[in-house]
Amino acid sequence: MHVRFVIVLSLLVLPAFAQQPNGMQQIQHRYDVHDANLRPQPIAGFDMETIRHKAIAQDVADLSALSSSLQQDLQQLQHGMLAKDLSDKLKKVEKLSKRLRQEMAQEAASIASAAR
Repeated sequence: MHVRFVIVLSLLVLPAFAQQPNGMQQIQHRYDVHDANLRPQPIAGFDMETIRHKAIAQDVADLSALSSSLQQDLQQLQHGMLAKDLSDKLKKVEKLSKRLRQEMAQEAASIASAAR
């Protein structure tokens, strides 16, 4: 009698659990909802324009250092020695240059809108 009850109960309960979203889907949904509601607020006492300019200057310095490092790696490549981090450096150069292009486009747009 008890065995039949357990079997019937499990047959009724298991399909209900299968229809619920798994834990990762629930977590992702929570993040999606929270990300949509969050908006960065300016911090009092900080000049965002100055912070952006410093970030751009840092990116330019990083790109310059990577460029000189890549020149050395390419000279070693001519002698048959391949630097193990050459691919990583090239990817980082791509990311930095893309970020700088985007920042420069934003800067040009803000200058154009200020001129109007």
